[in-house]
Amino acid sequence: MSKSIFPSKTAIETVRDNGYNDTASAISELIDNSIDAKSKNIQILAFEKTITKANRPMKEISEIVIVDDGKGMNVEEMETSLQFGNGTKSNNTDDEIIGKFGIGLPNASVSQCKRVEVYSWQKNKNLYTYLDVDEIISNDQEKINEIIEKKLPDNIKKEIANYESGTAIIWSKCDNLDIARGETLYRRMSKKLCRVFRHYLDHKNSFQRNINMTYKVVNSDFEKKFLANDPLYLTTPNNTPGYENEQVMELKSSDDDPREGKIEITYLNKKTQKIEELKYWDVVDFYNKDNIWKKETDKVSAFQNHLKNNQGISFVRNGREIDFGNFGYFSHYEPRDRYWGCEIRFDNVLDKIFGVSNDKQGVRKMGPLTPEIRKDSDITDEDVENIPNLKLRKEITRRFFDIRSKYLSQLSKKAAGTRSKASRSPSIADRIFKQRKVLTRTSVLAKTKTQQEIDNEYKEKLQKIAQADGRSLTEAQLKKLIEENKKLEVNIDFNSWIGSKFFSIENMGTTSLININLEHKFYTKLYKSLQEQLDKTNVEIVDLLLMAYARVEDELAVSSVEMSTFIKIRDKWGDIMTELLEEQDNTTH
Repeated sequence: MSKSIFPSKTAIETVRDNGYNDTASAISELIDNSIDAKSKNIQILAFEKTITKANRPMKEISEIVIVDDGKGMNVEEMETSLQFGNGTKSNNTDDEIIGKFGIGLPNASVSQCKRVEVYSWQKNKNLYTYLDVDEIISNDQEKINEIIEKKLPDNIKKEIANYESGTAIIWSKCDNLDIARGETLYRRMSKKLCRVFRHYLDHKNSFQRNINMTYKVVNSDFEKKFLANDPLYLTTPNNTPGYENEQVMELKSSDDDPREGKIEITYLNKKTQKIEELKYWDVVDFYNKDNIWKKETDKVSAFQNHLKNNQGISFVRNGREIDFGNFGYFSHYEPRDRYWGCEIRFDNVLDKIFGVSNDKQGVRKMGPLTPEIRKDSDITDEDVENIPNLKLRKEITRRFFDIRSKYLSQLSKKAAGTRSKASRSPSIADRIFKQRKVLTRTSVLAKTKTQQEIDNEYKEKLQKIAQADGRSLTEAQLKKLIEENKKLEVNIDFNSWIGSKFFSIENMGTTSLININLEHKFYTKLYKSLQEQLDKTNVEIVDLLLMAYARVEDELAVSSVEMSTFIKIRDKWGDIMTELLEEQDNTTH
């Protein structure tokens, strides 16, 4: 007797083990089906039961139900809906569908649970079938269970609207969920689902396909609406903390610096296909939004964390995000990359070029095509010209790095230009130092000068600082700066000089002024990168470290003799630091 090519007992376990990355990815597959079925409303219901663990009662998900108001399925579609390796869309030529083959329902379901039931209805005809992993294994089942007429259970029906047509997928025997509790599962899933389906959740989008998607823990007060999580911050409404009903960013373009672009790709059938939109942020405008960057607000920290988690390139296929990450383009070690983004859109006809997998969990071979990579992989100019994937990657790489370099430069200039306003370190140090009420060298020297001499010191120094920055100050501006600096016990400036010292300290009136050497490796390798970050926390920490040391000198080196010792310490410290940083360079390269 011939044997089955795919023994059901072992095949079903293999499918379960080779399942989806997480529960959100599995549910995404079912939402794809709902969207393709022209649904306007999608509900996710979590049913919980009480269990006992460690001698105490706990809530645990017993069932998850995904219900939509789509067109529903007929008998033929129901018969294929739970087949592995087949599907309701395998012969579909609709360019707008986001499902690839329609095989995701059984694959996604068994990756999370052992039993999946399917209810679907059209014109009051209610169809039902199911798949049970335990039954397949115990019975060596090879055929789909019979399609019968059966109404949706009352406990589910009462939780949803009266849809004229639709489909309900029920997961039970849930043994592979990320999280066991209903509320926690929502928080875990929503981060991804809100980003993946953002173009269906916003009010105005170029795809013209909107859905309403909700999550509810049954028999509780927990009910949430999914809001778009857009890495480009263009959609409304959204789940950006503090800006839920506001379009945070605007997309701008010009002839010399396009924020949107199109790349033409010659497909195998010689029909020209296009990436619909290649989008980039206008980061300068973003950084200037006053309502976002007001300090001392709780919203700023939450918003910056939101940005941090949205750093990367988003690949969007037929309006649905298919992958998100840095792919070798963005650097997780470059904070400025948080403040701009890129979205690449393409149609499903380009699946092969983008390397889209059947489960739609990612794109493949979409990293930068740099000269170094081409050399290492023996990729010729002829290969690039004739292989669509390579040609696409070359063009994306060129555009991406061209625009990225411009943006990082703009962000550096903007950060440098506003640093004094953004940095809190001088005021923080001033508050603490004034509380100490300790005699300092600066205060002793100030007592030997007239008020006019002190004012002249401030005037001369602040004019030099302005000139170094390429600024000219009016008398009114200069006077204001003098008054602001006179209130500070310590401040920071930047200068260039030859030698090993990475900073110096001088007196400016009643203020102790720290000068950081722009030529020293301390600045070029560390401080400069911190200074360019829009989030000033790290540079403020270094500022305070230097200010603490300056204060130590100011309190201990009251006499000239003591001061000479500290000058020697600074010189020696700079010498040794230079040696260490040079050695680091040698070992790195």
